[in-house]
Amino acid sequence: MTLLWSSLFTIIVVGLALWVLYYIIRAAVSAGIKDAYAQMGFIREPDTKEDQLQRRREELQEERVQTIVNSEADRMSGENGKH
Repeated sequence: MTLLWSSLFTIIVVGLALWVLYYIIRAAVSAGIKDAYAQMGFIREPDTKEDQLQRRREELQEERVQTIVNSEADRMSGENGKH
């Protein structure tokens, strides 16, 4: 009789362990698929304030660089026109 109960207990514990393992693996695979889609650009995540600030900083940096390039080009063309 003790063998029956210990076998039943073992079967139940193994079943629960497999059930938990299944859901852990399922969650990991789902998270991996979502991450892969996000990296490929198929999923757009909502912009946070930090993302918006970073984008604005990049735009301002681009404007500064373009202003410097334009002023250097104007200066070079002015020097070439004097000669």
